[in-house]
Amino acid sequence: MNYNDQVPVIDVSDIAKATSMNDLKPLAERFFEVYSKIGFAYIVTHGIAPHLFDDIFEQSRLFHHLPEHEKMKIVQNEFFRGYMPLATSTLNVSTLGKAAKPNQSASYILMHEVDKADPDYIKGINMAGPNQWPSEALLPDFKPTLLHYREELTGLLKNLIRLFAFALGQNFYAFDHYFYNPTNYLRLQYYSPQPDVIPEHQYGIAPHTDYGFLTLLTQDDVGGLQVLTQDNNWIDVPPLDGGIIVNTGDMLRLVSNNTIISTPHRVINTSGRERYSIPFF
Repeated sequence: MNYNDQVPVIDVSDIAKATSMNDLKPLAERFFEVYSKIGFAYIVTHGIAPHLFDDIFEQSRLFHHLPEHEKMKIVQNEFFRGYMPLATSTLNVSTLGKAAKPNQSASYILMHEVDKADPDYIKGINMAGPNQWPSEALLPDFKPTLLHYREELTGLLKNLIRLFAFALGQNFYAFDHYFYNPTNYLRLQYYSPQPDVIPEHQYGIAPHTDYGFLTLLTQDDVGGLQVLTQDNNWIDVPPLDGGIIVNTGDMLRLVSNNTIISTPHRVINTSGRERYSIPFF
């Protein structure tokens, strides 16, 4: 397959069906091939119930359409949790430089929970703190939906991490100790419509690589995500019904001694519509 034309699709049903490591060898080889050449793929037959995607996108829309003063009650705190208003963030990525203009997007950010009795909070460890939630009276299903979605994706993510270990010639469980108590982000991303002709250096999210290990992304039907191929060509990553986009980040690239790549990507929303996506880092 020519990975300079389109993002590949990978059926991961063998993870659930395998009865031995030998059953996973073809899938592991496929992962190594794809993620050493493009770093992005749709995964399908992943076992996540379709209604969970419907539920969380509905909660995202409800949240982002709350009055601004309600969202500002949980504006992002010193632990990076909460609401990030539209056009208030820029990306400073060492490999790609600093974005010249703010991203035309807003976010609600949920991270791993660290309460005030946790030793990490008491020690003042960076990003160790409590999450912030919108009013339960306004969004009664918001918190349980997000926590359930994160739990389901965490189970899938653990298996994908193990598959990458196997693809790199390691024991299937070799990377588990890295993720005993991992930092994770679930973001409800909102992109405002942009004009057909984009001002220079103006993006929904500017070109960047993800700095973590893996990212699992679901997006609505609007589109706008683009990936930079190895021949330096930007290609679209259109929505795929039932597919989860999985991309590798800088940390996995380092762990793999640069055999797995971390691919630049960006978002430009010229649809004339609002766009929603949900990345889990």
